[in-house]
Amino acid sequence: MTQVDLPEARDACPTTAQKRLAEGALLVDVREADEVAACGFAGCAVMTIPLSQFEARFAEIPRDREVILACASGDRSLKATYFLMYQGYAKVTNMKHGLARWVARGFPVTGSATAVSAGGCGCGSGTCC
Repeated sequence: MTQVDLPEARDACPTTAQKRLAEGALLVDVREADEVAACGFAGCAVMTIPLSQFEARFAEIPRDREVILACASGDRSLKATYFLMYQGYAKVTNMKHGLARWVARGFPVTGSATAVSAGGCGCGSGTCC
Protein backbone atom coordinates (compact mmCIF):
# COMPACT_ATOMS: atom_id res chain seq x y z
CA MET A 1 0.00 0.00 0.00
CA THR A 2 1.33 3.43 -0.94
CA GLN A 3 1.69 6.03 1.79
CA VAL A 4 -0.04 9.31 1.07
CA ASP A 5 1.27 12.44 2.75
CA LEU A 6 -1.65 14.68 3.63
CA PRO A 7 -1.35 18.28 4.71
CA GLU A 8 -2.47 19.16 8.20
CA ALA A 9 -6.25 19.36 8.40
CA ARG A 10 -7.77 22.82 8.51
CA ASP A 11 -9.78 23.59 11.59
CA ALA A 12 -12.12 26.33 12.69
CA CYS A 13 -13.66 27.27 15.99
CA PRO A 14 -17.48 27.24 16.13
CA THR A 15 -17.61 31.04 15.73
CA THR A 16 -15.62 30.94 12.48
CA ALA A 17 -17.51 27.83 11.38
CA GLN A 18 -20.85 29.56 11.90
CA LYS A 19 -19.73 32.46 9.67
CA ARG A 20 -18.77 30.00 6.93
CA LEU A 21 -22.04 28.14 7.35
CA ALA A 22 -23.94 31.42 6.95
CA GLU A 23 -22.04 31.90 3.69
CA GLY A 24 -23.20 28.52 2.36
CA ALA A 25 -20.91 25.87 3.78
CA LEU A 26 -22.44 22.51 4.71
CA LEU A 27 -22.11 21.11 8.22
CA VAL A 28 -21.62 17.35 8.38
CA ASP A 29 -22.36 15.99 11.85
CA VAL A 30 -20.58 12.66 12.39
CA ARG A 31 -22.19 11.86 15.76
CA GLU A 32 -24.43 8.85 16.19
CA ALA A 33 -28.23 9.12 15.81
CA ASP A 34 -28.95 9.03 19.56
CA GLU A 35 -26.55 11.92 20.15
CA VAL A 36 -28.11 13.99 17.36
CA ALA A 37 -31.60 13.26 18.74
CA ALA A 38 -30.57 14.53 22.18
CA CYS A 39 -28.97 17.75 20.91
CA GLY A 40 -28.14 18.82 17.38
CA PHE A 41 -26.73 21.71 15.43
CA ALA A 42 -29.36 24.18 14.19
CA GLY A 43 -29.49 27.39 12.19
CA CYS A 44 -27.49 26.02 9.25
CA ALA A 45 -27.53 23.34 6.56
CA VAL A 46 -26.72 20.05 8.32
CA MET A 47 -26.13 16.57 6.95
CA THR A 48 -25.79 13.72 9.43
CA ILE A 49 -23.50 10.81 8.60
CA PRO A 50 -22.44 8.93 11.74
CA LEU A 51 -18.74 8.06 11.85
CA SER A 52 -19.78 4.39 12.12
CA GLN A 53 -21.29 4.72 8.60
CA PHE A 54 -18.85 7.26 7.20
CA GLU A 55 -16.76 5.02 4.97
CA ALA A 56 -19.87 3.61 3.29
CA ARG A 57 -21.66 6.97 2.91
CA PHE A 58 -19.01 9.67 2.40
CA ALA A 59 -19.82 9.94 -1.33
CA GLU A 60 -23.09 11.68 -0.30
CA ILE A 61 -21.00 14.71 0.68
CA PRO A 62 -20.64 17.21 -2.17
CA ARG A 63 -17.09 17.76 -3.43
CA ASP A 64 -17.83 21.22 -4.84
CA ARG A 65 -19.04 22.83 -1.61
CA GLU A 66 -17.17 23.88 1.51
CA VAL A 67 -17.77 21.26 4.19
CA ILE A 68 -17.31 21.62 7.94
CA LEU A 69 -17.20 18.37 9.88
CA ALA A 70 -18.32 18.34 13.49
CA CYS A 71 -18.97 16.02 16.41
CA ALA A 72 -19.25 16.53 20.14
CA SER A 73 -15.65 17.52 20.82
CA GLY A 74 -13.84 17.65 17.47
CA ASP A 75 -12.05 14.31 17.75
CA ARG A 76 -14.29 12.09 15.61
CA SER A 77 -14.82 14.87 13.09
CA LEU A 78 -11.04 15.25 12.74
CA LYS A 79 -10.85 11.57 11.75
CA ALA A 80 -13.62 12.17 9.20
CA THR A 81 -11.82 15.27 7.91
CA TYR A 82 -8.63 13.32 7.24
CA PHE A 83 -10.64 10.51 5.66
CA LEU A 84 -12.23 12.96 3.21
CA MET A 85 -8.86 14.57 2.49
CA TYR A 86 -7.49 11.10 1.68
CA GLN A 87 -10.44 10.63 -0.69
CA GLY A 88 -9.50 13.83 -2.54
CA TYR A 89 -11.88 16.33 -0.94
CA ALA A 90 -10.22 19.75 -0.91
CA LYS A 91 -12.80 21.97 0.82
CA VAL A 92 -13.01 20.32 4.24
CA THR A 93 -12.54 21.81 7.69
CA ASN A 94 -12.82 20.29 11.16
CA MET A 95 -14.80 22.20 13.81
CA LYS A 96 -12.52 22.35 16.85
CA HIS A 97 -14.25 21.56 20.14
CA GLY A 98 -17.44 20.60 18.29
CA LEU A 99 -20.94 20.82 19.71
CA ALA A 100 -19.66 21.37 23.26
CA ARG A 101 -18.15 24.73 22.27
CA TRP A 102 -21.05 25.51 19.90
CA VAL A 103 -23.42 25.22 22.88
CA ALA A 104 -21.07 27.19 25.13
CA ARG A 105 -21.10 30.04 22.58
CA GLY A 106 -24.91 30.09 22.64
CA PHE A 107 -25.39 29.06 19.01
CA PRO A 108 -28.73 27.45 18.05
CA VAL A 109 -29.40 23.79 18.72
CA THR A 110 -32.22 21.29 18.47
CA GLY A 111 -33.14 19.25 21.51
CA SER A 112 -31.58 19.96 24.86
CA ALA A 113 -28.26 21.75 25.26
CA THR A 114 -28.04 20.29 28.77
CA ALA A 115 -27.29 16.90 27.18
CA VAL A 116 -24.02 18.39 25.98
CA SER A 117 -23.13 20.63 28.89
CA ALA A 118 -23.77 17.76 31.30
CA GLY A 119 -20.98 15.79 29.63
CA GLY A 120 -23.24 13.78 27.34
CA CYS A 121 -20.93 14.13 24.37
CA GLY A 122 -21.14 10.48 23.41
CA CYS A 123 -17.43 9.99 22.78
CA GLY A 124 -17.19 7.51 25.62
CA SER A 125 -14.19 9.09 27.30
CA GLY A 126 -16.14 11.28 29.70
CA THR A 127 -13.35 13.84 29.55
CA CYS A 128 -13.65 15.61 26.19
CA CYS A 129 -16.44 18.02 27.09
